[in-house]
Amino acid sequence: MTELNPATIEHAIRDALEAIRPGNAALAGDADLMQEADLDSIGVMDLVMEIEDRLDLSIPVETLSQARTINGLRAGIVQLSGGAA
Repeated sequence: MTELNPATIEHAIRDALEAIRPGNAALAGDADLMQEADLDSIGVMDLVMEIEDRLDLSIPVETLSQARTINGLRAGIVQLSGGAA
């Protein structure tokens, strides 16, 4: 897997969030996605599938369970791609 730029990853996360929950792309990076974006477990899976499609990668469940915020999700994906958060 090629290393992904953190800014590219964050952009993909925010675009994916906007696609499944319009109006939430501008949430703070440390906002709890389940509470503030009103994502339930199905919404989280929809978000992950959108991100995977945008970045052409697979996100393991462990990464999701540790990432409750945009910042946390971005850091987990950066780590997956071999970069430094």
